[in-house]
Amino acid sequence: MEFKLTKEQQEVLATLQDAIVIAGPGTGKTYTLVAKLKQLIEKNEVSPKKILVLTYSVKTLKELRQRLIQVGLEKIKVDTFHGYAYDVWCQHHQKPPKLITEKEKKEILKKLFGKTPKPLTKPANKLTFFEYLKKNQLLDFELLLYEVSSIHNLNFSGYHIIIDEFQDLSEDILEFLTLFKHATFTLFGDPNQSIYGFRGVNLKKIKDFWHNFRPNFKVLTLSQSFRCPEEILKIAEHFKCSPWEQIPYTSLKKEGKVQGLFFENPFQEREILTDLVKDLLGGLQLEQQTHEGISPKEIFVLARLKEVFQPLKEAFLKAGIPIHLVEDEAKATYETLQEFIYEAQSSAFSITDLIKKAPSKVKTYLENLWELSNQDKEKFLGYLISAQPSDFIDTDREGINFLSIHASKGLEAEVVILVGAEQGLIPLTIFKDTDEDEEKRLVYVALTRAKREFYFSGVKERKVYNFCLTQGLSPFFKGIPLKTFKPKPPKPKQPSLFNL
Repeated sequence: MEFKLTKEQQEVLATLQDAIVIAGPGTGKTYTLVAKLKQLIEKNEVSPKKILVLTYSVKTLKELRQRLIQVGLEKIKVDTFHGYAYDVWCQHHQKPPKLITEKEKKEILKKLFGKTPKPLTKPANKLTFFEYLKKNQLLDFELLLYEVSSIHNLNFSGYHIIIDEFQDLSEDILEFLTLFKHATFTLFGDPNQSIYGFRGVNLKKIKDFWHNFRPNFKVLTLSQSFRCPEEILKIAEHFKCSPWEQIPYTSLKKEGKVQGLFFENPFQEREILTDLVKDLLGGLQLEQQTHEGISPKEIFVLARLKEVFQPLKEAFLKAGIPIHLVEDEAKATYETLQEFIYEAQSSAFSITDLIKKAPSKVKTYLENLWELSNQDKEKFLGYLISAQPSDFIDTDREGINFLSIHASKGLEAEVVILVGAEQGLIPLTIFKDTDEDEEKRLVYVALTRAKREFYFSGVKERKVYNFCLTQGLSPFFKGIPLKTFKPKPPKPKQPSLFNL
């Protein structure tokens, strides 16, 4: 396969020192990453055995692995951070680690801390939890990373470590990466898409870590987007929020639309957004179609909180518009997987036999993972335990895709509609501990999912849970084109026969 590369992409391939590649939305990050790997082997004569590609999720691992097989790079080791830490542990201790499942973790936390909400956010509680695990010769994935990072007899001199989505690195992963102190690093990612503060991810800490660990890092940028049109990128510039300086993005697509819609009340919002979607689809009935519409799955309806778009789902169904509740489906698949894990740990049947009997919605996933783990039962179970509901997000079914902004990361659609652009929801100040910088990055993520058009909507008054939001549109959206809808005039009363 011959790679056609922009000048920026060529510079990434030509750089052999430690480098951080800040890749804007739709700028060919994965394409460049794969081209970089091919060049390391074919032109720089690096052995595939000395190249390691690390990523966070099992989903991304599978996708990267497939891409490498397609270009003949199947000998390169690709793994999750936790998966590779598992291998290092096994090699060092000559036995697999005893990893606890999410269910077991909840039971231990309840035993140690009772009904205390989110107990591990307090350092003292985390220390107590880790001590309990060690005492019982158990590990969760966070402790596994810390334990492996303290193994000192490993030498990664001459290795090239390629990291995907560096903006998502939590403190335990950063500590784990000190294991590779003699290797050369290339990091790919977009710091403006760092939206996992609730997982302990902190952009400033990430930058400080790399500044100290690799002070001579070369910062490179991929700024030409092949996905997002010019108008969307121009608005997205206002929502960049990163400790790294970046040049403005450019686009090969000159069209594009960003439009705000502000309504008198949620009823008007539902009515007009339903009409908008009908129009985007080209009309629901053949006789109504005035133009060729787009596929329903090419429309995303996003919200900061899923509660916000509940009424809109009902309105769409009433109007005959097909919908797809992406996260509900992903959660159901994840729960089916938890049942499989329990059976695999306790059953006398082989993994192969259990996979044959597995429900159809997880069967292919399990087959791929079994192959990915080289039919090593403990590694296979480790991958399954590390899986998250987000690994099962799939927007390829027919229907308007309803997602939270968090769940939309890494996806794309022709049209994106962000519902709930009021003050209090964006930024999310109705709850405590809001990070305004991260809230800006969430809008950036929502915007840059769109390949053609982006709409955002707000209302004068919206009720969410026990809150009543009356402060109007979020100041985040100030200066962006906005259409305000006036209340409909009341219908004239039908004259009564008795008043004639």
